[in-house]
Amino acid sequence: MRSFFTIRLTVTRSQDAVRIILVRGGVSLSNSNNMQNLSIAGRPAFARGPRRAPSLLSAGLLVSVGLTLSTLSSNGWAQAAPASDAAATLPAVKVSASKDATVAQADTVSAGALGSRKQVDTPFSTHVVTSDEAQDLFATTANDLFKYDPAVSISSDNALAENSMFNVRGMPIDTLNSVKVDGQSFPSWDTDLSLEPFEQVELLKGLSGFMYGFGSPGGIVNYVLKRPTDTPYRSFTLGYKSAGVFTEALDLGGRFGNDNRFGYRLNLVNEDGNTAEPNGHVRRQVASLALDFRITPDLTWTADAFYQKRKTNGTLFGLGIGAGGIPDASKIDIAGLTQPQNYYQTEMASFGTGLDYRLSENWHASLKYRFAKENRTNSDSFLYVTDTAGNYTNTLYAAMTRYFYQNVDAMVQGQFNTGSIKHDVVVGAGFQTQTSEYSNSTGWNMGYALGTGNLYNTTLLTNSEVSMGSDLYRQQRITQAAVYASDTVQFTSRLSALLGVRYTQYRQNVYDTTAAVTSQYSASPVTPTLALMFKTDPYSTLYTSYVESLEQGGAASNTNLNYPATYGPMRSKQYEIGFKTDHAKWGANVALFRVDQGYNYTNVSNYFVQNGTKRYTGVDASGWLALTNEWRVMGGVMWLDAKAVDVDDPNIDGKRVYGAPRFTVTGRIEYNPAYLRPLTLAFGGKYVGNQAVNAANSLFVPSYVTYDLSGRYETKIAGEDVTFRAGINNLLNRRYWTTAWGSFVSPSPTRTAVASATLLF
Repeated sequence: MRSFFTIRLTVTRSQDAVRIILVRGGVSLSNSNNMQNLSIAGRPAFARGPRRAPSLLSAGLLVSVGLTLSTLSSNGWAQAAPASDAAATLPAVKVSASKDATVAQADTVSAGALGSRKQVDTPFSTHVVTSDEAQDLFATTANDLFKYDPAVSISSDNALAENSMFNVRGMPIDTLNSVKVDGQSFPSWDTDLSLEPFEQVELLKGLSGFMYGFGSPGGIVNYVLKRPTDTPYRSFTLGYKSAGVFTEALDLGGRFGNDNRFGYRLNLVNEDGNTAEPNGHVRRQVASLALDFRITPDLTWTADAFYQKRKTNGTLFGLGIGAGGIPDASKIDIAGLTQPQNYYQTEMASFGTGLDYRLSENWHASLKYRFAKENRTNSDSFLYVTDTAGNYTNTLYAAMTRYFYQNVDAMVQGQFNTGSIKHDVVVGAGFQTQTSEYSNSTGWNMGYALGTGNLYNTTLLTNSEVSMGSDLYRQQRITQAAVYASDTVQFTSRLSALLGVRYTQYRQNVYDTTAAVTSQYSASPVTPTLALMFKTDPYSTLYTSYVESLEQGGAASNTNLNYPATYGPMRSKQYEIGFKTDHAKWGANVALFRVDQGYNYTNVSNYFVQNGTKRYTGVDASGWLALTNEWRVMGGVMWLDAKAVDVDDPNIDGKRVYGAPRFTVTGRIEYNPAYLRPLTLAFGGKYVGNQAVNAANSLFVPSYVTYDLSGRYETKIAGEDVTFRAGINNLLNRRYWTTAWGSFVSPSPTRTAVASATLLF
């Protein structure tokens, strides 16, 4: 079945082109005189079926895809015509969209110093999840967004731990340098950004030195803020999560003023209730506002503000295993692991502003600034298991930490030709500061002893002497000044190359409690990026790429004997060969990669050291297929060989890298019955292989499999669109361990029932 709606375009003679943004499925364009036909295949995604008839596209279908025709101009207002030019009205254009068309994922991805690119045209591995897909996944953290990506393995979950974290291809995401908001650094140490204010979240796998500067080889997680909508948008969502967590979320957007030159987007969220975990409770408030002002047809000013506060009770820092091996997670008394004094709280605020200027048809410039702050308060326990019977000592760490970030970035992007060769160039500069404040208190340096307990029996432990360490001092300040340039050279319609380089002036100062500098590091590295791309067809790219990157050096934790030792930055290198394709009814991505990263770890004497190389070699493959109009499947697999090389310590050299599974498999199937199109059912699962807990490989967490079940039903109530969703995460209530930081483990979340209703009004 096909539905139709009509768009009438009025342009001046001086306008030789128009850009049309279409937002769903397989679309064909034709004028009423049938003089021109343009057909564009949509990009169906596994996770999302059509939400409503195409006649409602202007109200915002669930996944928006901008399709820019090669003969059409860039987006903008119609320019004023000369006095001699009379206005002309084009014939009505009829747009038809197949009812069963679906959209895979966001068409474009932000690539830092490369600007925005279509995913299929980038020589890197990427994964983008939109806000509507996030709702279908019942996602509350980035862990949930990327759980069906085979390259992603969970290292902790905020259901019980302080926050949710994950590894990409066995490498952890650097939460101080690799989390971005609209491409700019954002403090996210042990913090989960709420997803409601963001239009999409982008995962760039692997090294990103040229594109984003300093960051770990695990990749970049970029949160893209929701921006003002061209048409009024209003939604309200009521959510529930067992055992008694209720969420209310309001999302408003639109434009106003002369010629709709002013735009706004407002998101408000409140969440409160008891979680499914023993002793668990969560309270969360979020507010975000994005504004823009179209000063001229070519110049736009933007501003945004974001605030989030989240507190959870019943949290656990982790478990250290001193003897007896990893216990059976299914036999642990989870209720006995956390204590009444255990809680974790984060508070974040951010402000950003910028100018976007279209210099000409092919050139664009931008300038933006962002300030961000994070306050972190932890009062949670670290359990150290001392024997095979499961006895442990409980140490509570209670202290505050703070982080302040500032970013300024300027970029110019444009296209030009030299003969038959086309160039897409980007030049830019950036400056950022990062300041960390730590506590000099008993609660941070040594912690408070709560007593002893047993993993298999509930034990109430308290300590009346516990006090929050709030006497903060500036512990570290980092500055980065960078300039960069790149050129994507298109030799033919199929063959192109990317050449990019970034020069960074990096300075790191570490201070003691008296404000004296205890260590200092400065460097001026050059990080290149090289890639060769071949288009096998318009929707497919074969590529090979080489990337270098630097990341901040490691630092000993307060559980290491050499705390607070710090180390200088480490250089990493990545080689990747890949193929990606995105067709109307199927898509696939496969990458063969090798990453060499500097190694820092805790040795057998409990000293934190930086020595040798972690080498990751593997295959990362995923794909999706629309079997019929009713059935869609997706799946992925990653094989990984991660080992330590060139390490001086014989206890470490040649061993598996901690936190890196050898094998992961994901799968998901979606059913949208023809006899009941508003209903969509989904079932998914993930297998994660065993992982080393420490560098010496003396401990491993076992492999595990989890399953999820969900459904979505779309209807109208009183003429308004309403979507009901329900699901069960960890369907079989599998208990398992995750591991992080090369030293401890964390328990998994329990089975959780989720439900929501979203009203568009």
